[in-house]
Amino acid sequence: MTRQALPFFENLNPSILPCLYSAIASLSQSRQAHAYILKSGLLANTLFSTKLISQYANHRCFAQADLVLRSISAPSIPSFSTLIYSLNKSNRFTQSLNVFSRMLSHGVLPDSHVLPNVVKACGKLSVLKFGREIHGIVCKFGFDSDSVVQASLVHLYLKSDRIRDARNVFDRLPEGDVVTCGALLSAYARKGCVNEANEIFSGMQRLGVEPNLVSWNGMITGFNQSGNHTESVVMFQEMHSKGFQPDHITISSVLSAVGDMERLNIGIQVLCCVIKLGLLHCKFVISALMDMFGKCACAGELMKAFEETEEEVMDVGARNALITALSRNGLVDVALEIFERFRVQGRELNVVSWTSMIAGCSQNGKDIAALNLFREMQSVGVKPNSVTIPCLLPACGNIAALIHGKAAHGFALRTGITTDVHVGSALVDMYAKCGRIHLSRLCFDSIPNKNSVCWNAIMGGYAMHGNAKEAIYVFHLMQRKGQKPDFISFSCVLSACSQGGLIEEGWHFFNSMYKDHGIEAKMEHYSCMVNLLGRAGKLEEAYAMIKQMPFEPHACVWGALLSSCRLHNNIRLGEIAARNLFELEPNNPGNYILLSNIYASKAMWDEVDAVRDVMRSRGMKKNPGCSWIEIKNRVRMLFAGDKSNPQMIEIIEKLHKLNLELKKAGYLPNTSLVLQDVDEQDKEQILCGHSEKLAVAFGLLNTPPGSPLQIIKNLRICGDCHSVIKFISGFEGREIYVRDTNRFHHFKDGVCSCGDYW
Repeated sequence: MTRQALPFFENLNPSILPCLYSAIASLSQSRQAHAYILKSGLLANTLFSTKLISQYANHRCFAQADLVLRSISAPSIPSFSTLIYSLNKSNRFTQSLNVFSRMLSHGVLPDSHVLPNVVKACGKLSVLKFGREIHGIVCKFGFDSDSVVQASLVHLYLKSDRIRDARNVFDRLPEGDVVTCGALLSAYARKGCVNEANEIFSGMQRLGVEPNLVSWNGMITGFNQSGNHTESVVMFQEMHSKGFQPDHITISSVLSAVGDMERLNIGIQVLCCVIKLGLLHCKFVISALMDMFGKCACAGELMKAFEETEEEVMDVGARNALITALSRNGLVDVALEIFERFRVQGRELNVVSWTSMIAGCSQNGKDIAALNLFREMQSVGVKPNSVTIPCLLPACGNIAALIHGKAAHGFALRTGITTDVHVGSALVDMYAKCGRIHLSRLCFDSIPNKNSVCWNAIMGGYAMHGNAKEAIYVFHLMQRKGQKPDFISFSCVLSACSQGGLIEEGWHFFNSMYKDHGIEAKMEHYSCMVNLLGRAGKLEEAYAMIKQMPFEPHACVWGALLSSCRLHNNIRLGEIAARNLFELEPNNPGNYILLSNIYASKAMWDEVDAVRDVMRSRGMKKNPGCSWIEIKNRVRMLFAGDKSNPQMIEIIEKLHKLNLELKKAGYLPNTSLVLQDVDEQDKEQILCGHSEKLAVAFGLLNTPPGSPLQIIKNLRICGDCHSVIKFISGFEGREIYVRDTNRFHHFKDGVCSCGDYW
């Protein structure tokens, strides 16, 4: 303290000094000091004013602190830096930058203490442009040799995802610190820049920095997040060999990497390390362990880990990992059982738990269970999110539960998540599968930022509905909008060509895949082409294509040929396709049935009996025809020849009356489609019992006149049912939507959307 300052203190109230210099002075004491300073005319003394600013800032009274700062005629840098630091500490970054701007306007130059705080504020607010201006000030006033200031700039650029700029600053650091080095190498690792990350890691010693646990974890976690799972595991092994003891973060990251690699043997080694370190009681490690076992398809080890884990260690994250892992391995019934057990026991479950369970049911054919879970989660107060809806909508589409799908759409609209690209794509797919392709297109058009999934969803919808021209139009529109088609895009457009019988267009798209887009044809593309050629009657051409494939054809390709052979009753090629399918899918009864039907169409009953004998000897049964129809918000199921429905007598009577009207109109049942050696009357009776006809009659009995009917069939619709439903749509004045395994049929006014080509 200088002699010139002494007169101020000689006249100062002694009770004021402790208030200004004490960090724990009360707010009232600070206000008293403020009043005294104003009264005494001492506000011009920057030392007192700065202390007063600090006291107000400590009590988060930033308005008063700023008032004191503004009242100083010639503020110094400590006056500004005190307030900037306090505002940063309270996450008031915008105000912090405003104070800094005022500081510059007063002509006060920054120092090495205020600059890192300002740079931090820029990073928190993601204002890179202002941050670059600060960088310019740093260089202009010679702070580019200050390690702390330069380190803050590295963190700013990393936060702004400008890793190259961060590296340029980093390379000029006079000395490093472990935090800055760790942040940079983690950023490189997350981006999958293996060489750069290793270069920084190995060069840390040049800066006098020894890698610590945080650095190792940054590398291991970063490589894992970028998909470089092998590098993640290698770093873990190197860390272990150099004597560093991993923590729960290290173990969780490496277990995740091992799971994605599906390397159970390495996972077991990591588990031994977990046991040795005593980390089996860590919730994060248990979750990662269950996830790893699930990804490695080790259901037995997964259940053992669950049964041996103490309940207090099983937090909601571990429960979610268990449910997801079980569902992923097809054990959805076990997952449901454990999920219900958690609920009964009152264990914590969150939106992730419910969403995982809904996804598991939807992906494993338990669509009605998925819908029930969605209702239940809302009834217990768990709010669905933008992940839940895309998981639920496939279940609605799978069973054409349009009412439930619309309800989910309504929820998405109310919560404002319809603009989410995943939600939007799922809505496009759901409406297409429910037969409402116009609503599918409306949802597609409303997605603001479309990705390839959106475009593929609408093209797949048009293909399913046999609208080949619209699918092709969308394919070209997709490219005009700057979106490159992928292999799924070509699958969709080729499928559309197949549904429309567009052979020339199909060949064009197939050939252009590699020629114009560099995409190698995959199995599904060959399957589409075989289906296109086969359905058009070009069976020899389809068979020639199979023989010229660059890889061994899978069952989907031979299945497409066999199905076409059944359509055109080609015995020779049908037998060739069937023999290959019997080797690839020895326990699939559908292939035997198709071959049997080809023989039956030619009245080759001995061959039919031989095929059926093989099926019986192997314990295989024909999958019964089954149809679903949504009535009064409930999805009902009807089987071919079903007698269990309580309205079956009424259903048969309704079909009988319709048959009389059909015959009056000149219709005769197509008994050639009954591939059994029975008399004509029995054949008519068999045709009458097809599940889609039963579903239509059931719908006519239980819905208001004129309302549409929505039906799904698990097999391909037969020609007789197709003709009958066309007649019913006109006679009853109904729109009838039927989705079979091949495509959608929209019956209206006695006409079908397929144009009788399916």
